[in-house]
Amino acid sequence: MPNLCALCGINLATTKDHIPPRGIYPKAIRHGINFNTVPACKECNNGASMDDEEFKMFVGFNTGEYQEHPEIVIDSLAGTIGNNKKIANQIFATKKNVYAYRGRSVLEPAVAVMFNGRKLSKVISRVIRGLYWEKKGKALGYKSDIQIFMPQYMQSEFFRSMKDVMDCSSPNYLNRKTFVYKCQFCEDGSSIWGMQFFKKLSIFGYAEAPKT
Repeated sequence: MPNLCALCGINLATTKDHIPPRGIYPKAIRHGINFNTVPACKECNNGASMDDEEFKMFVGFNTGEYQEHPEIVIDSLAGTIGNNKKIANQIFATKKNVYAYRGRSVLEPAVAVMFNGRKLSKVISRVIRGLYWEKKGKALGYKSDIQIFMPQYMQSEFFRSMKDVMDCSSPNYLNRKTFVYKCQFCEDGSSIWGMQFFKKLSIFGYAEAPKT
């Protein structure tokens, strides 16, 4: 039986897609990382490149100063802003001067920007579909909806309940432990996901059961 795409589960897999996207790692620090990949068709793989660029910026803005080589991450983000006018215009259009805590009690000047939530959800959903394939050996498919939750926008009780579920699951480490995820499969076939990028940026997801 030919290998089918891990993302759509329909088309023949002729390429490999990086899960999570390789673009979140600047080229200067990719050496030595055994990137995690899943089989993918050209349609699913090629259509994700533009969204991945924005996701790279999102991850970089949220984790850059906590990564092993923050100066390389900053240079990479600056390069993307300089070469991608669409992303640059969006960032400068939403830029706001704010104050943020550094440590527990010190407020310092900072800059806040807005990102396209729909595009971010598409990328994170693709990551979950790829991880589902790795865990189950079959594609979740695009008929099953995935909901994405950012901790900062979750109500406290909902956040605690999701965290409690994740605390009962074993961690899976990828890409030299720069990405970790946990998952819990429910009796009805649905699944709950928690992931963390560079030990800083946490995201949760809920995936419906596969639909035929």
